[in-house]
Amino acid sequence: MAEPVRMNGPQLRRPDRAPDWSDRHVARINPEIRDARSAYLKAIHGFPAWARVALRLRNRIVAPFGLRTEGAEGGDLMATLPVVHESADRLEVGLADKHLTFTIETVLSGGRAAVTTRIWFNHWSGRLYLAAVLLPHKLILRHSLKGLA
Repeated sequence: MAEPVRMNGPQLRRPDRAPDWSDRHVARINPEIRDARSAYLKAIHGFPAWARVALRLRNRIVAPFGLRTEGAEGGDLMATLPVVHESADRLEVGLADKHLTFTIETVLSGGRAAVTTRIWFNHWSGRLYLAAVLLPHKLILRHSLKGLA
């Protein structure tokens, strides 16, 4: 099973401003999930089958524009994102691409997992990309978080 990679080089450089867009989803978790990394990995490997098909379609559409597609089958790209911060109760991974920079933060507290996605637009095309993936993003995240109970 692929896992987030601790960055050996410079950390992800987030823009020095508040995110242009963010959302947060919270769900109860199984008491056996003891750290944020485990919760994150369980959630992303719980993607529904339709989401894997949608990611393959996404790869075909964005590849000509130079956006990252490697490892994007199912939850594989998400599983190998560089780690921005990690502690037992918090894992933040992220990526800077041509169109946007994003981070996904998983925080465990009081028997719940809170997942926050933050996006900074680097180019106008980032807004178009978000508009295209917003509904699937929310559906996939809600489905994946249900698998943590």
